[in-house]
Amino acid sequence: MSRKTGHPLRNLVLVRHSQAGDAAEFSVTGQGDHLRPLTEEGISRMRRAARGLHRLVEGPVSIVTSPHVRAAQTAQILKEVFPGTEIVSTPTLIPEADPRSFPEWLQEQPARSTLLVVGHEPHLSRLAGWLLAGEQRSLVRMKKGGACCLDVTRGRQPGQAMLQWLLTQGQLRKLA
Repeated sequence: MSRKTGHPLRNLVLVRHSQAGDAAEFSVTGQGDHLRPLTEEGISRMRRAARGLHRLVEGPVSIVTSPHVRAAQTAQILKEVFPGTEIVSTPTLIPEADPRSFPEWLQEQPARSTLLVVGHEPHLSRLAGWLLAGEQRSLVRMKKGGACCLDVTRGRQPGQAMLQWLLTQGQLRKLA
């Protein structure tokens, strides 16, 4: 449980950003990869997947995201189906971040029942490995727009989480 007030955290739902433009094609614009946006198809697919995710996730919910544009856009789409939800950005979710830094950051945040965590691969898979087994290795495969629910009622220390479910974006869309 967080040291701050609120509901005890029950679940972390890791969400990989939706389909973004091709990295090589985007690089010719001269802009950094952190500015690469979602494609129109990625936006459309994520909107349907977010509706399916809403059927699985109980509130109160908050959203935390990588500051990279494609993750922030995915977080905004999630906010559409979870009205009144707060979005917080943290560099602990950028692709190059050490997975151990996110649980440390999380300890300082207000408690919530469920936290939707929007980020990138392979960072999210390594974060899941850290939380599930205390090892910085990929134990799940996060496809674009997919989600993974970890039960953290036993604690947020490495190896204390339990895998609840892992769904692709297509499976989430079918739930909508």
